[in-house]
Amino acid sequence: MKKTLALLLAALMLIPGAYAEQNTGDTMNKTIYLAGGCFWGVEHLMSLVPGVMDAVSGYANGTLENPTYEQVIKGDTGHRETVKVTYNPAEVSLEALLKLYYSVVDPLTPNKQGNDVGTQYQAGIYYDDADSKTIVENLAKQEAAKHAAFHIEIGELQNFFLAEDYHQDYLVKNPAGYCHIPLSAFEEAKKIGQETEELKAQYRTITPKDALQLKQENPAAVYLDVRTPAEYRDGHLPEAVNLPLDELQNRIGQAYPDKNALLLVYCRSGARSRTASNLLVQMGYTQVYDLGGIINWPYDIVR
Repeated sequence: MKKTLALLLAALMLIPGAYAEQNTGDTMNKTIYLAGGCFWGVEHLMSLVPGVMDAVSGYANGTLENPTYEQVIKGDTGHRETVKVTYNPAEVSLEALLKLYYSVVDPLTPNKQGNDVGTQYQAGIYYDDADSKTIVENLAKQEAAKHAAFHIEIGELQNFFLAEDYHQDYLVKNPAGYCHIPLSAFEEAKKIGQETEELKAQYRTITPKDALQLKQENPAAVYLDVRTPAEYRDGHLPEAVNLPLDELQNRIGQAYPDKNALLLVYCRSGARSRTASNLLVQMGYTQVYDLGGIINWPYDIVR
């Protein structure tokens, strides 16, 4: 029997293309594992990106083998609701996938995304090769610098088990189903890799109402407070980052190396925000909005 199998394999290898077809199907593809709250939305988001070959929901880095959903939701297995993303790096980069991921997750609170609370909803990025590790860690450092807190797990994948069939393609099967990710993000996912008009550095103003909506739709947007630290401590916008005007030019490059970072600049009355916004435009930042003075902000202020 073994001799027969050996002869069959030898014959197969003589057929042109037979061995190549068996071994090149997924050799160019790579994987990354993304936990971002309920996996229904994250799976659907990633599946829409051109160049993503597959996105499947599962449970990662827990203590049980082949856990069930009922076991995971108890919160004591350590599993994270995670999406295994298989992509072709010739069509979409890991950096692009991670930027999309960061645009929809909230890094400020552990074990929570949207309305979902529990250890299974802890956000995380898990890699399975050295090249991915370097990219993931570098981007995580950049992202952490944008926020007052950064509760996103970064580490090597320990294990991953597929979730039950009814979880797979959930939002395709149930278009009106629950999802904590805004619909606008799904549209953005479809555009990744497509040629878009180059962003131009220009001075823009924005109203408090539009700024709040922009921040809600784009969690990566930054409220940039250019007042003094003492003024900042007396009261500031939620999640605002304080870079005083007299230090802005020297510190902004390290804090936000991406010149396409979405920056909503404000001060006390509007004079310093106008100066800061024009300075950032001169430095080449393409998505700078002058929000004006905090005295005109009608919404919540952190004190």
